[in-house]
Parts: sequence; C-alpha cells; structure tokens
Amino acid sequence: MKALDIEVTGMSCGGCVKKITDHFQSLAGVDQVQVELDQQKIKMNLEDNVSNMRIRNDLIELGFQVTKMTKV
Repeated sequence: MKALDIEVTGMSCGGCVKKITDHFQSLAGVDQVQVELDQQKIKMNLEDNVSNMRIRNDLIELGFQVTKMTKV
C-alpha cells in the first residue's frame, strides 16, 4: 500500500470533488480518496501495483492539471 499527495489546479466546486471521488473510488486498487477543494489537493491510498502515471493521466482526462505528486 502507498499513499499519494497530489496538488492539482482546475477544481472549482463540489461537482469537481464528486467527479474525482467517484472516478477513483471505482478503480481497482484505490483504497481511499480524500479531496480538499480549498487546498486544491487530493490524498489517495493505493495498492502498490497502481501506477502514479495512471493516476496522473486519469486526472488530466477528467479535466484537471496535476502540478505535483508526492509519495508519502
């Protein structure tokens, strides 16, 4: 299991939070998703086999820009 802290731009409302949360909670290997709208941050707990690049690319496809990803 690994944890990621992700900083993004483009989140502006509760709909963005729901879009991100719903998408990642439906993915196999994603254990927990916490979206902080006011901080423009996302925290995730993932299984080790889920690639960081997959998470990044999914966020971009959802319409957000990833500015920083940190494994914690």
